Amino acid sequence: MKSNQKGNLLTKMKISTKLLSLIKKNKSFLIAGHINPEGDAIGSVLALAYGLKKIGKKDICVLSKDGVPEGLQFLPSSRMIKQKAPRKEFDVLLIVDCNTLERTGFKDLRAKHTAIIDHHIPPADEDKPELYKRLSASFIDAHAAATGILVYKLLNALKIPIDKNIATNLYTAILVDTGGFRYSNTSPESLRISCNLVKSGAKPWDIAKELYESIPYRSMKLLGLSLATLDKKDGIAWITTTHDMFKMTGATAEDAEDFVDFPRKVKDMEVAVFFREDEKDVFKLSFRSKGKINVQKIAQDFGGGGHFAAAGCRIKGTLHEVQQKVFTAVRKAIRKDIKSK
Repeated sequence: MKSNQKGNLLTKMKISTKLLSLIKKNKSFLIAGHINPEGDAIGSVLALAYGLKKIGKKDICVLSKDGVPEGLQFLPSSRMIKQKAPRKEFDVLLIVDCNTLERTGFKDLRAKHTAIIDHHIPPADEDKPELYKRLSASFIDAHAAATGILVYKLLNALKIPIDKNIATNLYTAILVDTGGFRYSNTSPESLRISCNLVKSGAKPWDIAKELYESIPYRSMKLLGLSLATLDKKDGIAWITTTHDMFKMTGATAEDAEDFVDFPRKVKDMEVAVFFREDEKDVFKLSFRSKGKINVQKIAQDFGGGGHFAAAGCRIKGTLHEVQQKVFTAVRKAIRKDIKSK
């Protein structure tokens, strides 16, 4: 009960006057999302850029180191996103949907002030990078279902009207990070805000069609090969996509973005794992929990991070070596959960 009460308080937190003042008083803005972006990252940075333009901010640059995924290029003004940072110094750098500069993939972003807008769990005090010492402001709420919710609140606090373009980007952000309103982070707040976004012009069917029913053929071929590796044991279900599978289908890592959702569907499993071999003996891991196991902690122990029920990390080694390390860690977490009952 105490945990829920704390969560409710956090989701109702007020936006700092520092952040509002930072936006109102400055003229040029650099907005950066994280590497390997998904709907929340892209939708949030675009909605924020639209909002700033509505209040007369003309000097805005939106960055994504890995560009815009093919499946998100339908979003309004997705072409405004650049992959290279300008050399000039901006008034304000807004880091969105991540909480470290490293996660943006950029090293040379120049700005007089820096602020973070994010819903991920921030690093522990002892692990916080130099960036936190010079933050001008932040809006971090780890209980928010999506960063898109925080951007929505920020735009409202700035009294910026939500038009169709902003609504489409924010609805996409929330839809993706709640798994189509299926995940445990789907809250009354996320549904209320999504309802308001629909009233402002977001089209649920048009967005869902682009996200879930416009999958490239090569991605489906890759999924078929990957599903052939599906296995389960000790409350864990997993699939693997190897480097050779990418070569056979001509697919890319982007085409395998949501593959972890398939082992997650297996009945009576507590944790789903997706092993994606991006290069020889280098694996990107995605973890999903059905709600009992904290996969963020597991990923963190391997140098990654994320949320309680959705996290990821990168591990070097052969597939066998990586799987043994991961399965040992997940089994330990499951046993710990059982003992705590």
